[in-house]
Amino acid sequence: MAFGDYFKRQAVLGNVSGIPVRADYRWFFVVGLMSAVTAVSVNSLVLNIAGSVVLGLATTLVFFASIFLHEFAHAIAARWEKLEVVEIVLHPFGGLTRFAHPPETPRAEFRIAIAGPAASFLLSLFFVGVMTAANAGGLDILAILLFLLALSNFLLAVFNLFPGYPLDGGRVLRAYLWKNGKDLTEATILTGKCGQIIAVGLIVLGILFLIIYREPFTGFWAVLAGLFLYDSAKSILRDIEAARTIHVGDVMELPINLDPGLTVMEFVDSVLPMHRQAVFPVAKDKQLFGMLVIEDLKRFGRSVWNQTLIRDAMRPVTTEQFVETTTTVAEANQLAAANGCGAVGVIDQAGRLVGVVTLQTKK
Repeated sequence: MAFGDYFKRQAVLGNVSGIPVRADYRWFFVVGLMSAVTAVSVNSLVLNIAGSVVLGLATTLVFFASIFLHEFAHAIAARWEKLEVVEIVLHPFGGLTRFAHPPETPRAEFRIAIAGPAASFLLSLFFVGVMTAANAGGLDILAILLFLLALSNFLLAVFNLFPGYPLDGGRVLRAYLWKNGKDLTEATILTGKCGQIIAVGLIVLGILFLIIYREPFTGFWAVLAGLFLYDSAKSILRDIEAARTIHVGDVMELPINLDPGLTVMEFVDSVLPMHRQAVFPVAKDKQLFGMLVIEDLKRFGRSVWNQTLIRDAMRPVTTEQFVETTTTVAEANQLAAANGCGAVGVIDQAGRLVGVVTLQTKK
């Protein structure tokens, strides 16, 4: 394994409200570095190395807890919009929330995107309030750290509102373009390019801080954040370009299809433990009957699972639930997002089910 790949691996931090929370290994390095920088900054006031280290680590952990709450706000908004949240990942420059499939409407996209910055603004106000109380109580050192947390959350909210994908502001802009007639893919490309422009601006700003203002720490982090944002936007644009040329027949998975005569109890007991998916195609003799979305099973109480057949719980087949093997991945993704299932079946020229394509996306 390459050295760089090692630090891209992830560690599980916990599980919050059924959502796995992970961090890549680089995150731990950044936590240590930020803790050290904060400790050095307050040591002249604390006059105690151990105390400074404790305050530095605590402040850094509270800051990253704020980033988690920013991402958790996205997750809560996504659940309100009936989206399945796959995980929350913390990385050196923030975090991301992954969904099983993208929002189905511009309105849902806007609500999910704006939830994160709104949470950061509220956290900033909260820390200002606690800082005011600390000042009134004569806790000067604590007040300084609380001011840093308030400022950090305010800047986090403002930065995320920049109109470049994958920043939250880019997603807000994408929702606006989508609502006003732009194709979702086209809107994503446009906002992704805006994200690259913003990233270049950050890199230039960081270099100016390094050369003109002789602020190595600020300049260094601005350059790194710009490079990270540019790489993320570039990766999204590259995926879209690939999706425009690659056919689903090249990337589809073999379908784990359900017989329509199977009972829900048999499915839950014998199939679901082996295949933890959010959606299953329902087919018999390779003929697609519909899609079973796990979320839909909540409509049926456990007491009737023995009497409820998969055909009664599935969503009956529509033209938005399947594509042919020659369909592009981009077109399949649009259908998977539009049909509410987050997946499409793949059929051959004879109309037989031969695969399935499941859509996944990041916040």
